[in-house]
Amino acid sequence: MSAIVVFARPPIPGRTKTRLAAAIGSTAAARVAQILLENTLAAAAETGRRTILALADSTDGWRPPGGVELELQGVGGLGERMAEAFTRRFAEGHRRVVLVGSDCPAAQPDRLQEAVSALDLAAVVLGPVVDGGYWLVGQRAPGAEIFTGIPYSSPRTLVVTRARLRERGVDWSELDVLADIDTWEDLEAAMTDPTVSSGLRRRLAEVVSSARR
Repeated sequence: MSAIVVFARPPIPGRTKTRLAAAIGSTAAARVAQILLENTLAAAAETGRRTILALADSTDGWRPPGGVELELQGVGGLGERMAEAFTRRFAEGHRRVVLVGSDCPAAQPDRLQEAVSALDLAAVVLGPVVDGGYWLVGQRAPGAEIFTGIPYSSPRTLVVTRARLRERGVDWSELDVLADIDTWEDLEAAMTDPTVSSGLRRRLAEVVSSARR
């Protein structure tokens, strides 16, 4: 069995996309976060794999689209929470588990399916992003201890993760390098990126247009 776990914050103004909010306001930034999250959830569901939305904190009234399995992430830093998410899914009997962030507009079903399939040949799969981190990480059961002591939200996240995998003797594969959206510059680039679906680009542009009226 395989599962896709989407890691995200509730798209609530003031609690998500704070760097983007500096340019377009907290309400518009939260709307961008919601659009990206819905896109990622739809892509995961389209693969036919079990899809779980793991939120970093309480929803405060926000609800995900109907039919989405919802849970709260564990406690501790990001590395500890990701490790716990894999442990939970493996304990349920899943053999291949993929964790994906909600900030990558080019996260499409074929890329998520590629990540799941990659775990047939490698113990770990990484989806790098251009800023030095990764938008996706997958593991095959029983998993490896690779998440603690990693400098997350850093240009060195991917480099240090690769070094950790080498130290542990864990084989891995990597997907294409994509871009995520954290800042106004990221959003501006996404709206003209041909790897992002035209429908998603249009929705993002509508948010920007409304925010600037």
